[in-house]
Amino acid sequence: MKKPIKLKITLKDLPHKCYRKLLVPEEINMRQLHFVIQESFGWLNAHLFEFSDAKAQQSISVGMPDDFEMEWIGPEKQIAHKVQLKEAFLEGLEGKDFWYNYDFGDDWWHQISFLKTTKKEIEDFQGIPVCLEAEGKCPPEDVGGPYGYAEFLKTIRNKKHPEYKETRSWYGLEKNEEFNENLVNLKDINYRLQDFYHSEEWKDDSYELF
Repeated sequence: MKKPIKLKITLKDLPHKCYRKLLVPEEINMRQLHFVIQESFGWLNAHLFEFSDAKAQQSISVGMPDDFEMEWIGPEKQIAHKVQLKEAFLEGLEGKDFWYNYDFGDDWWHQISFLKTTKKEIEDFQGIPVCLEAEGKCPPEDVGGPYGYAEFLKTIRNKKHPEYKETRSWYGLEKNEEFNENLVNLKDINYRLQDFYHSEEWKDDSYELF
């Protein structure tokens, strides 16, 4: 029986709740977890990322190969596909929360917590990453981080704002179309996760950005 690790991943500093509860295979590596987060939240894998034990003064840093970095200040960077979630974070940090930072310009900080799996979750797990619960839509890429996202939400709803039309056009909203930051489709998330798991990308070690 393949055992899962249960995670709650919370995107911080937003004006609304945004989290995913996931079951992932216990042998998952950090590159695979990066893509699971991307698919479950709706990010586009367009920027660099890092897993760490803290937001500042880290002792663990896991991310992409040095070819993608400029100048790195901090602990020695470990390459994501060579690091296992269970060994490095669940056991290495004794189950404490850790962090995933996506896009070093916008700084989307995700807090990752380990949760206890139920007997039924273990019995039903098929070895494929699955999202059990989801709340909140992912912000648009390149919106300017949490502050820029909050301004985006205000602007697209204020017809008197000087950037109302431009901002709605930038995102692709049609006339009178609403942006529902609370709308999330669990079925679509799990379709993307299954598609990724069954693709060649799952066992790959490449880090191409889109």
